[in-house]
Amino acid sequence: MIKPKVIVPAALLLAGIAAAAVLVRPSAAVPSQTFVAGVAVGGLGDAALRAALDGPVRRQVERPVRVRVGKTHIEVRPDTLGIRFDADATRRALERSWLRWPTSKRRDVTPVVTVDATVTRAELDERLRDFQRPARNRSVVLAAPEVVLDGKQDLSYTASQRGVTVDEGAAGQAVDTAAAADLLTTAVRAGHTTVQLPVTRVAPGDDTPKLAGVDQLIGTFTTYHPCCAPRVTNIHRIARLIDGTVVAPGATFSLNDAAGERTAANGFVAAPAIVDGELEDQLGGGVSQFSTTLFNATWFAGLDLRRHQPHSLYISRYPPGREATLDWRSIDQVFVNNTEAPIVIRARTTDTSVTVGLYGHTGDRVVDSVTGPRQAQAGDSGGFSVRVQRTIHQDGASAGTDTLRWTYRGLD
Repeated sequence: MIKPKVIVPAALLLAGIAAAAVLVRPSAAVPSQTFVAGVAVGGLGDAALRAALDGPVRRQVERPVRVRVGKTHIEVRPDTLGIRFDADATRRALERSWLRWPTSKRRDVTPVVTVDATVTRAELDERLRDFQRPARNRSVVLAAPEVVLDGKQDLSYTASQRGVTVDEGAAGQAVDTAAAADLLTTAVRAGHTTVQLPVTRVAPGDDTPKLAGVDQLIGTFTTYHPCCAPRVTNIHRIARLIDGTVVAPGATFSLNDAAGERTAANGFVAAPAIVDGELEDQLGGGVSQFSTTLFNATWFAGLDLRRHQPHSLYISRYPPGREATLDWRSIDQVFVNNTEAPIVIRARTTDTSVTVGLYGHTGDRVVDSVTGPRQAQAGDSGGFSVRVQRTIHQDGASAGTDTLRWTYRGLD
């Protein structure tokens, strides 16, 4: 027996298509229950829709937004920020939904917004200018040293904050204008009228990182000389070369290495110097006065003194036994920074004096220096022996004693 073909499913399919053609068809009006930015546009034809989009919808989308920045509020208009409602693009988005399937559910269409990024960033930079506060970086300023300690007698020095200005800086704040533009654009599209902009703390930097921990004048000394001789040119020159030198914790400082060879090219002139017990002109003559001044500053700072040599003949302007000559590659002055902070050497000169100040940190430190009596040497050269003793007191307790001994062959 031949069974009849089953054609019912095909018939049902054709019937369904016919029904859909009746229910779903192009519409000349926006489907009912359609809203843009909260404004009802359902049932509107093309002309009325254009009017609605350019009128109440635009006013709703571009209404002012209250922006909270920290604890302050400002009001902005999206259109002045380059954030504009695009009525034509929104209408085209609505047209794509005009194939109508009967429904009673509300449908909200997101308005199309255009953003002129250049205008937005420029306007936000201006509006948020008062909320942008740069951090003030930490800094340490070390004054050129004044006269604090001088003379050939017994002396004592206490580390202090004299001449040190430490500015710890201050944090700033910043508002990211690019992120602010994104937040505002999102808010406008969503119909929100308030926006919270995050304020970021900007930590202060450090303008003088090499001076971290420097907060005291740990040692200083001043010596004097007559004005205007060629040797004064050399004293001033070596002072300028050394001024501002930073000696890191644990580092070794060599005056010869730091100043360089005393040559005309290096700014030095010929002036009298003691050579083999006799005075003769030498490039850089007189730099021993700076060396002596620096030596006394390190002595009263309680630093680790590794190498120095007094003059062979005693020069009356210097403290006996507590002075140091200098000669390129044969006589040097060397000390070690045996503290936990950098040491900064500052120098100040006048027509008749040179002062060296050492800045760093030695805490509650007091250094006493006592010079013993002169022991005359045989003969009539005027030579003598002398002993100088240094006692370092740290935090109220004795931290060590150092003794210098030297014999002068005669007088300058």
